[in-house]
Amino acid sequence: MDTAAARHAGARILGEIEEESLEELLASLRATLVTSTSTTAAHTGAHGPLLQPPIPIPQLSSLIARHHHASQSAPPPLLSLSGRHLPFLYHLVSTLLAAPHRYAVVVVDADHRFDVTRLVSSVSPPPSSSSAGDLEQHQQQRDPSHPAQVDDLRHLYVYRPARSAPRQARDGGGGGGNQVQACVAAAQQHLLYGRHASRGRTWWGTVVIGGGGDVSAGWRGWMEVQRREVPGFGVGTSAEEALAERERRHARVAERVWEGRSRVGVYAWAEGGGAGGG
Repeated sequence: MDTAAARHAGARILGEIEEESLEELLASLRATLVTSTSTTAAHTGAHGPLLQPPIPIPQLSSLIARHHHASQSAPPPLLSLSGRHLPFLYHLVSTLLAAPHRYAVVVVDADHRFDVTRLVSSVSPPPSSSSAGDLEQHQQQRDPSHPAQVDDLRHLYVYRPARSAPRQARDGGGGGGNQVQACVAAAQQHLLYGRHASRGRTWWGTVVIGGGGDVSAGWRGWMEVQRREVPGFGVGTSAEEALAERERRHARVAERVWEGRSRVGVYAWAEGGGAGGG
Protein backbone atom coordinates (compact mmCIF):
# COMPACT_ATOMS: atom_id res chain seq x y z
CA MET A 1 0.00 0.00 0.00
CA ASP A 2 1.48 3.40 -1.03
CA THR A 3 1.59 6.42 1.27
CA ALA A 4 -1.51 8.11 -0.19
CA ALA A 5 -3.59 4.96 0.11
CA ALA A 6 -2.42 4.43 3.68
CA ARG A 7 -3.40 7.98 4.62
CA HIS A 8 -6.80 7.51 3.01
CA ALA A 9 -7.40 4.25 4.90
CA GLY A 10 -6.26 5.83 8.17
CA ALA A 11 -8.55 8.82 7.68
CA ARG A 12 -11.49 6.51 6.96
CA ILE A 13 -10.86 4.47 10.13
CA LEU A 14 -10.51 7.59 12.26
CA GLY A 15 -13.74 8.92 10.78
CA GLU A 16 -15.57 5.82 11.92
CA ILE A 17 -14.46 6.28 15.54
CA GLU A 18 -17.18 7.95 17.58
CA GLU A 19 -15.89 10.92 19.51
CA GLU A 20 -17.16 11.32 23.07
CA SER A 21 -16.37 13.89 25.72
CA LEU A 22 -15.52 12.97 29.33
CA GLU A 23 -18.96 14.20 30.48
CA GLU A 24 -20.69 12.03 27.88
CA LEU A 25 -18.59 9.02 28.93
CA LEU A 26 -19.51 9.50 32.61
CA ALA A 27 -23.20 9.88 31.75
CA SER A 28 -23.05 6.68 29.72
CA LEU A 29 -21.41 4.81 32.61
CA ARG A 30 -24.06 6.08 35.05
CA ALA A 31 -26.84 4.86 32.77
CA THR A 32 -25.17 1.46 32.47
CA LEU A 33 -24.83 1.18 36.25
CA VAL A 34 -28.48 2.14 36.82
CA THR A 35 -29.63 -0.48 34.30
CA SER A 36 -27.41 -3.11 35.92
CA THR A 37 -28.71 -2.24 39.39
CA SER A 38 -32.31 -2.44 38.24
CA THR A 39 -31.72 -5.83 36.65
CA THR A 40 -30.02 -7.10 39.80
CA ALA A 41 -32.85 -5.77 41.99
CA ALA A 42 -35.35 -7.76 40.00
CA HIS A 43 -33.54 -10.91 41.13
CA THR A 44 -33.07 -9.91 44.77
CA GLY A 45 -35.18 -9.55 47.86
CA ALA A 46 -35.54 -6.55 50.13
CA HIS A 47 -32.32 -7.42 51.97
CA GLY A 48 -30.15 -8.88 49.22
CA PRO A 49 -30.16 -11.88 46.89
CA LEU A 50 -33.07 -14.27 47.08
CA LEU A 51 -32.37 -17.20 49.37
CA GLN A 52 -31.01 -20.38 47.83
CA PRO A 53 -32.32 -22.91 48.50
CA PRO A 54 -35.65 -21.06 48.89
CA ILE A 55 -37.54 -20.99 52.18
CA PRO A 56 -41.28 -21.19 51.31
CA ILE A 57 -42.35 -19.61 54.61
CA PRO A 58 -42.44 -15.83 54.06
CA GLN A 59 -41.88 -14.73 57.67
CA LEU A 60 -38.97 -17.11 58.14
CA SER A 61 -37.46 -16.27 54.76
CA SER A 62 -37.57 -12.56 55.60
CA LEU A 63 -35.89 -13.12 58.96
CA ILE A 64 -33.10 -15.20 57.41
CA ALA A 65 -32.50 -12.55 54.75
CA ARG A 66 -32.33 -9.84 57.44
CA HIS A 67 -29.77 -11.87 59.38
CA HIS A 68 -27.45 -12.33 56.40
CA HIS A 69 -27.84 -8.67 55.47
CA ALA A 70 -27.06 -7.49 59.02
CA SER A 71 -24.13 -9.87 59.50
CA GLN A 72 -22.82 -9.40 55.94
CA SER A 73 -22.64 -13.17 55.59
CA ALA A 74 -23.63 -15.50 52.78
CA PRO A 75 -24.94 -19.08 52.83
CA PRO A 76 -24.14 -21.85 53.40
CA PRO A 77 -25.39 -22.45 55.93
CA LEU A 78 -28.63 -20.72 55.10
CA LEU A 79 -29.83 -21.16 58.67
CA SER A 80 -27.91 -22.21 61.77
CA LEU A 81 -29.90 -23.42 64.77
CA SER A 82 -29.20 -23.85 68.45
CA GLY A 83 -31.35 -24.76 71.42
CA ARG A 84 -34.25 -27.18 71.00
CA HIS A 85 -33.88 -27.44 67.25
CA LEU A 86 -35.84 -30.63 66.55
CA PRO A 87 -39.37 -29.10 66.75
CA PHE A 88 -38.25 -26.42 64.29
CA LEU A 89 -36.80 -29.00 61.89
CA TYR A 90 -40.00 -31.06 61.99
CA HIS A 91 -41.97 -27.94 61.07
CA LEU A 92 -39.60 -26.86 58.28
CA VAL A 93 -39.04 -30.27 56.69
CA SER A 94 -42.75 -31.10 56.80
CA THR A 95 -43.50 -27.83 55.00
CA LEU A 96 -40.86 -28.51 52.33
CA LEU A 97 -42.16 -32.02 51.64
CA ALA A 98 -45.85 -31.10 51.49
CA ALA A 99 -47.95 -29.57 48.73
CA PRO A 100 -47.68 -27.16 47.05
CA HIS A 101 -43.88 -27.20 47.33
CA ARG A 102 -43.25 -30.95 47.14
CA TYR A 103 -39.48 -30.94 47.48
CA ALA A 104 -37.20 -33.88 48.14
CA VAL A 105 -35.13 -33.31 51.29
CA VAL A 106 -32.02 -34.91 52.78
CA VAL A 107 -31.48 -35.01 56.56
CA VAL A 108 -28.12 -36.09 57.99
CA ASP A 109 -28.87 -37.01 61.60
CA ALA A 110 -25.60 -37.27 63.51
CA ASP A 111 -27.46 -37.27 66.85
CA HIS A 112 -29.75 -40.19 65.91
CA ARG A 113 -32.75 -38.36 67.37
CA PHE A 114 -34.68 -37.18 64.29
CA ASP A 115 -38.16 -38.77 64.46
CA VAL A 116 -39.75 -39.05 61.01
CA THR A 117 -43.22 -39.65 62.49
CA ARG A 118 -43.21 -36.08 63.85
CA LEU A 119 -43.40 -34.68 60.31
CA VAL A 120 -47.04 -35.63 59.80
CA SER A 121 -50.15 -34.58 61.68
CA SER A 122 -51.39 -36.94 64.34
CA VAL A 123 -54.88 -36.82 62.80
CA SER A 124 -55.82 -40.30 61.57
CA PRO A 125 -56.51 -40.70 57.82
CA PRO A 126 -60.17 -40.43 56.76
CA PRO A 127 -62.10 -43.60 55.96
CA SER A 128 -62.13 -44.56 52.28
CA SER A 129 -65.93 -44.14 52.25
CA SER A 130 -65.81 -40.51 53.44
CA SER A 131 -67.96 -37.97 51.65
CA ALA A 132 -66.60 -34.78 50.12
CA GLY A 133 -67.74 -32.82 53.17
CA ASP A 134 -65.99 -35.24 55.51
CA LEU A 135 -62.79 -34.97 53.49
CA GLU A 136 -62.89 -31.17 53.61
CA GLN A 137 -63.44 -31.25 57.37
CA HIS A 138 -60.55 -33.69 57.72
CA GLN A 139 -58.24 -31.37 55.78
CA GLN A 140 -59.22 -28.48 58.05
CA GLN A 141 -58.25 -30.57 61.07
CA ARG A 142 -54.72 -31.17 59.80
CA ASP A 143 -51.91 -29.33 61.51
CA PRO A 144 -50.85 -26.47 59.19
CA SER A 145 -47.43 -26.39 60.87
CA HIS A 146 -46.86 -30.03 59.88
CA PRO A 147 -48.70 -30.35 56.55
CA ALA A 148 -46.82 -33.36 55.13
CA GLN A 149 -48.74 -36.56 54.53
CA VAL A 150 -47.49 -40.11 54.79
CA ASP A 151 -46.88 -40.39 51.02
CA ASP A 152 -44.61 -37.33 51.19
CA LEU A 153 -42.22 -39.20 53.48
CA ARG A 154 -41.08 -41.29 50.51
CA HIS A 155 -39.17 -38.20 49.40
CA LEU A 156 -37.28 -37.70 52.65
CA TYR A 157 -33.82 -39.28 52.82
CA VAL A 158 -32.39 -39.64 56.32
CA TYR A 159 -28.72 -40.60 56.75
CA ARG A 160 -27.35 -41.50 60.16
CA PRO A 161 -23.55 -41.66 60.42
CA ALA A 162 -22.02 -44.06 62.92
CA ARG A 163 -22.01 -42.65 66.41
CA SER A 164 -18.77 -40.91 67.39
CA ALA A 165 -16.96 -41.60 70.63
CA PRO A 166 -18.19 -39.34 73.46
CA ARG A 167 -14.99 -37.31 73.48
CA GLN A 168 -15.10 -36.79 69.72
CA ALA A 169 -18.74 -35.76 69.83
CA ARG A 170 -18.08 -33.33 72.68
CA ASP A 171 -14.98 -31.80 71.17
CA GLY A 172 -16.19 -31.83 67.57
CA GLY A 173 -13.47 -34.32 66.66
CA GLY A 174 -12.47 -34.97 63.09
CA GLY A 175 -13.83 -38.51 63.02
CA GLY A 176 -17.44 -37.45 63.52
CA GLY A 177 -17.09 -34.52 61.14
CA ASN A 178 -15.61 -36.74 58.45
CA GLN A 179 -18.50 -39.18 58.78
CA VAL A 180 -21.04 -36.36 58.47
CA GLN A 181 -19.33 -35.01 55.37
CA ALA A 182 -19.22 -38.52 53.90
CA CYS A 183 -22.98 -38.81 54.45
CA VAL A 184 -23.58 -35.44 52.80
CA ALA A 185 -21.48 -36.46 49.79
CA ALA A 186 -23.25 -39.83 49.54
CA ALA A 187 -26.65 -38.13 49.69
CA GLN A 188 -25.71 -35.70 46.93
CA GLN A 189 -24.41 -38.53 44.78
CA HIS A 190 -27.59 -40.55 45.28
CA LEU A 191 -30.02 -37.68 44.67
CA LEU A 192 -28.20 -36.47 41.57
CA TYR A 193 -27.21 -39.73 39.91
CA GLY A 194 -28.89 -42.63 41.72
CA ARG A 195 -32.19 -44.39 41.16
CA HIS A 196 -34.87 -43.19 43.58
CA ALA A 197 -38.54 -42.30 43.81
CA SER A 198 -38.03 -38.52 43.80
CA ARG A 199 -37.08 -37.92 40.17
CA GLY A 200 -40.27 -35.93 39.73
CA ARG A 201 -39.40 -33.58 42.58
CA THR A 202 -36.83 -30.84 43.00
CA TRP A 203 -34.11 -31.61 45.51
CA TRP A 204 -34.36 -28.77 48.05
CA GLY A 205 -31.12 -29.30 49.91
CA THR A 206 -29.57 -30.86 53.01
CA VAL A 207 -30.33 -30.46 56.71
CA VAL A 208 -27.45 -31.53 58.94
CA ILE A 209 -27.96 -32.13 62.64
CA GLY A 210 -24.44 -31.72 63.93
CA GLY A 211 -23.12 -28.99 61.59
CA GLY A 212 -22.84 -28.26 57.86
CA GLY A 213 -25.48 -28.42 55.14
CA ASP A 214 -27.94 -25.76 53.98
CA VAL A 215 -29.58 -25.83 57.42
CA SER A 216 -27.41 -26.85 60.35
CA ALA A 217 -28.21 -27.55 63.99
CA GLY A 218 -25.61 -27.55 66.74
CA TRP A 219 -24.32 -25.57 69.68
CA ARG A 220 -23.61 -22.18 68.12
CA GLY A 221 -26.48 -21.44 65.78
CA TRP A 222 -27.58 -17.83 65.37
CA MET A 223 -31.25 -18.77 65.80
CA GLU A 224 -32.09 -20.24 69.21
CA VAL A 225 -35.22 -22.39 69.34
CA GLN A 226 -37.20 -22.51 72.58
CA ARG A 227 -40.73 -23.16 73.76
CA ARG A 228 -42.57 -19.90 74.40
CA GLU A 229 -42.89 -19.44 78.14
CA VAL A 230 -46.18 -18.61 79.79
CA PRO A 231 -45.44 -15.94 82.43
CA GLY A 232 -46.27 -16.78 86.01
CA PHE A 233 -48.68 -14.93 88.24
CA GLY A 234 -47.51 -11.53 89.30
CA VAL A 235 -46.62 -10.62 92.85
CA GLY A 236 -49.74 -9.79 94.82
CA THR A 237 -52.15 -11.71 92.57
CA SER A 238 -55.24 -12.64 94.55
CA ALA A 239 -56.81 -16.09 94.55
CA GLU A 240 -59.81 -14.76 92.63
CA GLU A 241 -57.57 -13.23 89.97
CA ALA A 242 -55.54 -16.43 89.70
CA LEU A 243 -58.69 -18.51 89.20
CA ALA A 244 -59.98 -16.10 86.57
CA GLU A 245 -56.64 -16.25 84.73
CA ARG A 246 -56.23 -20.01 85.01
CA GLU A 247 -58.29 -20.95 81.96
CA ARG A 248 -56.51 -18.41 79.81
CA ARG A 249 -53.13 -19.72 80.96
CA HIS A 250 -54.18 -23.30 80.25
CA ALA A 251 -55.19 -22.27 76.73
CA ARG A 252 -51.80 -20.62 76.13
CA VAL A 253 -49.98 -23.70 77.39
CA ALA A 254 -52.10 -25.91 75.12
CA GLU A 255 -51.15 -23.78 72.09
CA ARG A 256 -47.61 -25.19 72.27
CA VAL A 257 -46.02 -22.16 70.66
CA TRP A 258 -42.35 -22.36 69.69
CA GLU A 259 -40.01 -19.50 68.87
CA GLY A 260 -36.81 -19.16 66.90
CA ARG A 261 -35.07 -16.11 68.36
CA SER A 262 -32.28 -14.14 66.75
CA ARG A 263 -30.77 -10.66 66.93
CA VAL A 264 -32.85 -9.52 63.97
CA GLY A 265 -36.23 -10.91 64.97
CA VAL A 266 -38.35 -13.82 66.13
CA TYR A 267 -40.07 -16.53 64.12
CA ALA A 268 -42.93 -18.25 65.95
CA TRP A 269 -45.15 -21.19 65.08
CA ALA A 270 -47.65 -23.29 66.97
CA GLU A 271 -47.99 -27.04 66.90
CA GLY A 272 -51.47 -27.34 65.52
CA GLY A 273 -51.61 -23.71 64.39
CA GLY A 274 -50.11 -21.12 62.08
CA ALA A 275 -46.80 -19.32 62.00
CA GLY A 276 -45.68 -15.74 62.33
CA GLY A 277 -42.64 -13.55 62.67
CA GLY A 278 -41.53 -10.36 64.23
